[in-house]
Amino acid sequence: MFFDSVSSVVFPEVCYFCGAGNHVKGSVICPECRDSVRLVSQPFCNLCGLPLATFDDRSSLLCGRCLTKTPPYDKARYGVYYEQSVRAGVTRLKFHSSLFNVRPVAELLIDAFTTHYSNETFDAIVPVPVHKKRLINRGFNQVITISERLSRETGIVLDRTSLVKTRDTEPQVGLSRARRLVNLKNAFQVCRPPRIVNKRILIVDDVSTTGATVSEAAKVVRKAGASYIAVMVLALRSK
Repeated sequence: MFFDSVSSVVFPEVCYFCGAGNHVKGSVICPECRDSVRLVSQPFCNLCGLPLATFDDRSSLLCGRCLTKTPPYDKARYGVYYEQSVRAGVTRLKFHSSLFNVRPVAELLIDAFTTHYSNETFDAIVPVPVHKKRLINRGFNQVITISERLSRETGIVLDRTSLVKTRDTEPQVGLSRARRLVNLKNAFQVCRPPRIVNKRILIVDDVSTTGATVSEAAKVVRKAGASYIAVMVLALRSK
């Protein structure tokens, strides 16, 4: 992209998170910031992807919540924990329109996708949408922005418009899981079902705590007729 080319000249060989010198070829994140990034690794539930307190080497390892009620998606995974460099980069991108932070955030998303989904095929990437009121105030949807990078890297079609948010909900941060689910109930809608029916869909979001948002989005995508639904969330926020 033109922005990347200009950035490489104006800001040569620096970390896009901290601004320190960076000499890691092919990455815009310096070794120090990279070391501070904590991956969401095993043990986690094989279905919802959320961390588990204990380890079990069974191939069908599931958490109690998924055993009690099957999620509306087939598989969900989280990339990294929402802390330190990740938290700073996502916050600057999301709330301060710092497009300079698109590259490192997207780099982590691509890394996570490669780790968890490199052997799977998808017909479309569907970013979690924001309500038009918030879109006007913010100027862009950061999830679409980083999903564009993932789409270019993988060749998977990016579907920006089939899934829409029809109700402006209150922020999820600070709410209990039960309240999160109520807050998001009937907040999403698939407006172009032919793009979803019988398709393998990857739903992408930037930050999550309990997976309530992607679960609600997956419900309507499933109802629209998707044959397979996977979820990729960049960062997991500690409760």
